[in-house]
This record gives sequence, C-alpha cells and structure tokens, in this order.
Amino acid sequence: MERRDHSTRSKLRKTSLLKVAPLACALMVHPGLHAQTYFGNRIEGTLCQAGETVMFSCNSAQKKIAVCARANSDSPFGELRYRFGSDDRIELEFPKHPAPLASYASGNRLGDGFRGMLSYLHLRNGDTTYSVYFEAVAPTYSGEDAHETSGVIVESKGKIVARRICDRSGRTHSGMLDDPKFLGVALPPDTQGLSGFPNYHP
Repeated sequence: MERRDHSTRSKLRKTSLLKVAPLACALMVHPGLHAQTYFGNRIEGTLCQAGETVMFSCNSAQKKIAVCARANSDSPFGELRYRFGSDDRIELEFPKHPAPLASYASGNRLGDGFRGMLSYLHLRNGDTTYSVYFEAVAPTYSGEDAHETSGVIVESKGKIVARRICDRSGRTHSGMLDDPKFLGVALPPDTQGLSGFPNYHP
C-alpha cells in the first residue's frame, strides 16, 4: 500500500512539473513580460503597469506620481497615462482611452544659458494641465553644490493651483523624457515653457 501511494505521489509531482515547466520557461525567455520597464530594465514600485515604460515617477510624501507610456503600431511612446495616488488607490488617471499625443501632451528640454537643465512634460485633462518636471542645476563648473528638483505643477485656466515636490530622499525616474525618439518625434515640442521656471525659454 505504501509503495502504491509513493508511486501515485510521484506521478502527481511529474504531472505538476509538466504543467508548470512551460510557464517557467516563458518567464525565463521573457523576464519582463509582466514588468514595467525603465530604459529597458525591469523596475518595481511605481504606478506604471505591466507592459508600460516609466517616463516619469517619484514619491511625494505618502503619494506617488507617474507618467507611463505604452507602445502602439506607430511608436514605443504611442500612448501616455498620468497617474496619481498610492499602490492601494489610484486617485487620478487620464486619459481613460487612447488618443493622439498631440491632443493632450507636449514637452521640452531646456537650458537656462548657464548650468541649469529642465525637462518637462505637459499633460492636459480638460481645463487642467499637469506638468511633471525634472531640473538639474550645477552652480559651479566643478559641479559642487549641484542640486536637483522634480515634481508636478497643476494649472487650471492658466493659473497654478497646486504643486507637489518629489521626495528629495527618494529617486526620481525621469530620464526617458529625454529619449531622442520621444521629444520632438513622438511628442510635439512645447513652445510655451513651464510656469514657475522663468529662466528657461523654448
């Protein structure tokens, strides 16, 4: 009786392994199949979803800010989504449905003529515009006292109504905003500038 039980358990184990093996192989071949990516690498902890590219992401107090891209037939940045909230609850997400980028988004990368660089992305939701940004300033040629700031500026009918700064103790993922296939190619260039940053002119 014991031998039969052992044989049955062995058969069950083999059957289970056969069922699991194809899935394991698929995950090994496609490690990013269910992952969000940043410069092609898997990344966790943002509000972007599986299959999306992290264009911008940071923590701000107890909240998270993210802009995520999804490829379509025309571009790896065919669709953009703005998300705000937490892992447990997304408080704001737009656009809800795919739309041409030119209908709601624009951006630019600007210098201030000295040692400051600003990358930003405008996303319009009705009369409200959400602008994520990343600024890096090196006051000296040697790079001493360099500082970085990032966050989101919210404007309604041309006036700033809210502003959230990314946590300085955390990391801001914003490098994909400068991808040469994004600014000026997939994304229309902005010609207005970013409110609150008067030293940067398109």
